Amino acid sequence: MNNRNVLLFVIGSMILLGGQFWLSSRYAKPLPKAELQQAGPVTVKPATPAAPEAAPAAISTAQVTNGVKAADPAATHTLTAGEFTLTWQVATGALKQVSWHQDGTLFFPQAFAGLGALKGAGFETVRDERGPNGTAVIFENAAGERLSYLVPTDGHVLKVEAVSPRNASLQLLSAPASDEPVKQLGRVFTLTEKSVEAVTWAETLHDPFFSFLGAKRKVLPPVAERLGLDAGLEKDVKSQRNHYFAALWKLPRPAGRDTSGYELLPQNGRLEASLYLGPKQAEHLLAFEKPFTQVIDYGFFGAVSHLLFWILKKVHALVGNWGWAIVLFTVIIRLATWHLNTKQTISMLRMKDFEPHQKAIQAKYEKFGSDMTKKAEMQKELMELYKKNGHNPMGGCLPMLLQMPIFLALWSMLNNVFELRHAAFFGWITDLSAKDPFYIFPVLMGASMFAQQAMTPAVGDPAQRKMMMVLMPVMMTFFFAQSPAGLTIYYFVFNLIGLAQTWWIMRSYQPQPITV
Repeated sequence: MNNRNVLLFVIGSMILLGGQFWLSSRYAKPLPKAELQQAGPVTVKPATPAAPEAAPAAISTAQVTNGVKAADPAATHTLTAGEFTLTWQVATGALKQVSWHQDGTLFFPQAFAGLGALKGAGFETVRDERGPNGTAVIFENAAGERLSYLVPTDGHVLKVEAVSPRNASLQLLSAPASDEPVKQLGRVFTLTEKSVEAVTWAETLHDPFFSFLGAKRKVLPPVAERLGLDAGLEKDVKSQRNHYFAALWKLPRPAGRDTSGYELLPQNGRLEASLYLGPKQAEHLLAFEKPFTQVIDYGFFGAVSHLLFWILKKVHALVGNWGWAIVLFTVIIRLATWHLNTKQTISMLRMKDFEPHQKAIQAKYEKFGSDMTKKAEMQKELMELYKKNGHNPMGGCLPMLLQMPIFLALWSMLNNVFELRHAAFFGWITDLSAKDPFYIFPVLMGASMFAQQAMTPAVGDPAQRKMMMVLMPVMMTFFFAQSPAGLTIYYFVFNLIGLAQTWWIMRSYQPQPITV
């Protein structure tokens, strides 16, 4: 920490990062009032399925499309079946809202600009037909056009079929006119066998901040046979970063794309597709089709995240609670990095032994001020001193750098895995994927970080060390206050073990003589 620029860079980075989290949580626009009213838990009444060949529902009419008198655009049709409560716009057959429910309570009511409308159809009637594989919701008009959604009794995959004598296309994902309907949605993406192309709706609807420098507004990803978008709204969340559900289309051929969104072109007046509405959970996505597992965004260190989550799941299988699984998982990670942390602490203790000789060399060159030639000579003399004693001054930094991929991979994993959503630990921690509501663990984590820094051997400028010993724990506490509780628990336990390890190393360390 002798380099003042490095210190200022670290402090500035932490301030900017903490400020971003604070601003996003404090000033992000809330959901519109209508959406907030939908977001709370709602008791689900069991659906009474219509008998086969039930009479079409009576719907008021208000428009004419292609010579057919269509249903009122405001008319909707709702079905509760399996794990869903689904709402369609009758006139177009577009799926407008999905709610996933369990134990009689609705979760994540998600409004869409439109999924699956038959372009220009103007449907007049809708009916439900119950069969052995689920309930079919069928839209029809007098022109012989038909659009059906087979909602399964069990599972997350809907079969979508359409018949259109005029070869109308199926609008898979409709682009909104403004960001108001989709501002809480995440990405819209297309997938190939090995990659995913994604943008957010906001990026397609607004010019970038640097447009005055030539940066252009983004367009929808290129067409593919697989496409979809993030979904799932958390209750009472002002600004949502993570989405644990997805709406995914698997198509018989690549979709078409224009400014209005994506559409599937017909062949001989018929269309078929599969629509997945469910959690971003590996086993469910694998059952749908393997490439769709890419929608679980593990970040840059995806391979490491996969490995860490595999270990975490194995631990959870033994203890049965995700919170305790994270605690035991932390112990495993700390043991796996025990040697690296030991080397880091010993390197810092060794630097403490070098400190008197280092100060003597620095004092010798102090009279030359900012003469760069003399500074280079001083650095050369210092390096010769380290080399003569077989010491690497970067030995304390390298173990920390090697652990960064683990930390970043764990950050991405705990932020995105469906299994930790609403997973309780104990007491006030009822959701490991959300922040600690009372900020107890962030404060404990900051205190443990302060204690560890206070115990660590004092090396370098005392004034800088004193400032960092206070500033870094405070900044990290502020940062983790907005982080998932599971990650904060991990880091707190990690620090506790680190305190014990540092105490043991310092207790057993024997200073070694320095050869000048």
